[in-house]
Amino acid sequence: MMLKADPMSALVPSRRPAARRGIAKLLFLFLLMLSHGQALAAVELGKIFSDHMVLQRDQEIAIWGRAAASSTISVAFNRQSFSARADGDGRWRVTIPAQKAGGPFTIRVTGDGERTIQDVYFGDVWLAGGQSNMEWKLSWEINNSDEIIATANYPLIRFFEVPNEAAPRPQAELSDGAWQPASPETAQNFSAVAYLFARQNHLEKGVAVGIIDSNWGGTPAESWISRQSLQQLPAYRERTEAVYQPDIDWQERFAINEKKGEEKNRRLNSREDALATGAYRFDFPTGDWTEQTLPADFEHLAWLRREFTLDKVPAKAVLEFGALYERAFLWINEKLVTVEDWQGRDARYEIPAAMLRKGRNLIALRVGNSWSNRPHVGRANELWLQYDDRKLDLSSGWHYSNQVEAPIPEYINYQNTPSFLYNSMIHPIRGYGLRGVIWYQGEANAGEASLYHDLFSTLIEDWRQQWRQEFPFIFVQLAAFMQPQYPQPDSSWALLRDMQSRTLSLPGTGMATAIDIGDINDIHPRNKQDVATRLWGEAKRLSFGDKALSQGPSYRAYQVKGRRIQVFFDHTGQGLHLKEDDSVKGFAVAGADGVYHPARAEIQDDAVVVWSDEVSTPAALQYAWADYPQVNLYNSANLPALPFAIDVH
Repeated sequence: MMLKADPMSALVPSRRPAARRGIAKLLFLFLLMLSHGQALAAVELGKIFSDHMVLQRDQEIAIWGRAAASSTISVAFNRQSFSARADGDGRWRVTIPAQKAGGPFTIRVTGDGERTIQDVYFGDVWLAGGQSNMEWKLSWEINNSDEIIATANYPLIRFFEVPNEAAPRPQAELSDGAWQPASPETAQNFSAVAYLFARQNHLEKGVAVGIIDSNWGGTPAESWISRQSLQQLPAYRERTEAVYQPDIDWQERFAINEKKGEEKNRRLNSREDALATGAYRFDFPTGDWTEQTLPADFEHLAWLRREFTLDKVPAKAVLEFGALYERAFLWINEKLVTVEDWQGRDARYEIPAAMLRKGRNLIALRVGNSWSNRPHVGRANELWLQYDDRKLDLSSGWHYSNQVEAPIPEYINYQNTPSFLYNSMIHPIRGYGLRGVIWYQGEANAGEASLYHDLFSTLIEDWRQQWRQEFPFIFVQLAAFMQPQYPQPDSSWALLRDMQSRTLSLPGTGMATAIDIGDINDIHPRNKQDVATRLWGEAKRLSFGDKALSQGPSYRAYQVKGRRIQVFFDHTGQGLHLKEDDSVKGFAVAGADGVYHPARAEIQDDAVVVWSDEVSTPAALQYAWADYPQVNLYNSANLPALPFAIDVH
């Protein structure tokens, strides 16, 4: 305990006889001991327990916190009372038997003192985990986001956002957090996928729904697994053990890194710094700059300039870069056109005629990257300036330098460190009663896709062990992304999707595929509605026993007839159909040489017959096996067929 002032200073004069000083000293010590004992005895609740919280119905749950060692804690609500005794360290945990859906209740927690939690409901609670596609908020722009936010008048949908923090050891408690009922004012900051999922749960089941929002953009699965479980995986054992060395002063490392991060973000976003260089001006010297073609990756803060000549000033012009990753300032003729941040989608800009001039014109670009210090500029076949009826190719003719400004500090994203997010964002809430988990992640693990099945399976089993609860775990299979290539047998995204599908071998797991709703140019597709609906369909199947078809057609077996392969599927419902065109897209066939050829395919009853005129004896078959596959095969519930790859014998 820290004393802000001497509690006796107002009672005892500065000059007094020794006897009075002795009495005063004893009185001071007595009051100090009394205040210390009261501080220790005060009942504390875990941060996740707050007004407006939702507790899981129909299952035994727990409420926990801190109090005086060995003190008795009682939890009372709705004319019921339950109690437990704090342990020697003051930690307590009160178990509450299964309750029916309902509320609002006021929960009173008493020990040496009392804490009250208002407006509590029993309903359905889901943990929404993963990286940026789960984190993506309603206000960050999704399809129809304005209307969704404006109509978010659902006070029985509540969100608890776990603070984004990384830690080198398991934390007993969250640093902050509070439950928030949904309204147009609050919902804009809710995870879009989780909110749309919760809305369906609430409307269809008629109960309060709580979402524990614990996710962080760009993070790999290994960050979310406990150290003990992660060390059981041979591929991750060495890198995990390297982090947990006893001589590492993590407090010092974090402090140094935090300063670097503050300076990095300041500089990346500083218009003043950019303007101070003068590198956007016509008269800036560029004699030591290098010639550059685009698209290209760079380091630190990259400056690029390109001049072009106009015979006359056009009525309007459009400048296309395709992509800028991901902090950028763009000038034309010394006038600022745009400031880009990480939420930007397309680097396409309408240029007002007033910015252009007859004769010499200048494009100046300054770009940095908050994630990796490696900014990227451009996308193939999307680099041009269009004006009147002309289109000027901008893939060449650039001059580049990253010496205009000092290098950006090397900031370490410790949230990507093995177990660091489990320590701070999962461990403190383990045991909070859940209906299940919804999960959208995997993009950050595409570089090691072959390891993902074991890694992801370990995460699911680890969380279930930590909760001591075999809850449903429902995840999103990665959406289509990047430029289409067909066929593309070496796609790491296709391999990761396959690893996700294999994880369905674990009991109580479900998958919502997003293979047909991706965006070629954006890793964050804005159609979150279909993702949420498909997650909810799997939730109803796994957690509520709904018999409706919630899974896309999945490969079951094949039969070879000459050069043709007949492929059979599970989960077809009333039959397979095509959403567009007359033939099935997405199949590729290889012979013994391993070279894949685009295949023709057609639906025959509940199967698909596949063949290629280039392959007389098929040896391998793939469907939707690409970063961005073209797909049109669906079941009667309008769910797309799942990607797969098989060897044919």
